[in-house]
Amino acid sequence: MLLDFRSLSILSTALAATLFLILLFIPGLVFWLFQIPFSESAAFLSRRAAVLFLGYAIIMWLVKDTENSSLRKAICFGWGVALSALAVLGIFEFIRGFVGPGIFFAVVIESFLGISFLRLAKK
Repeated sequence: MLLDFRSLSILSTALAATLFLILLFIPGLVFWLFQIPFSESAAFLSRRAAVLFLGYAIIMWLVKDTENSSLRKAICFGWGVALSALAVLGIFEFIRGFVGPGIFFAVVIESFLGISFLRLAKK
């Protein structure tokens, strides 16, 4: 199923906004899901990552109605590469035993979105 840019942008906005809220206010949920130990250092990085996700959510919301252009292709390619790399990294970390099987929840979403954005970048 190929989503159009607007739908993919809205979905990405919702996902990034959700990650912002979770990573800022309940980072233990992610630690639990991925089966990684909680530490103050990890919580610190979680809060910093949360703010990045807020920025991504705002960007994706503001560009949702962008016409097909070099800007839109750059956004699609950037998101596609980043999300696909996150999926590969998640699988790698599972294979090396650093995270538990909960990582595949993220890997499936990242793979779907990454491939979808890359397909739109080619269009």
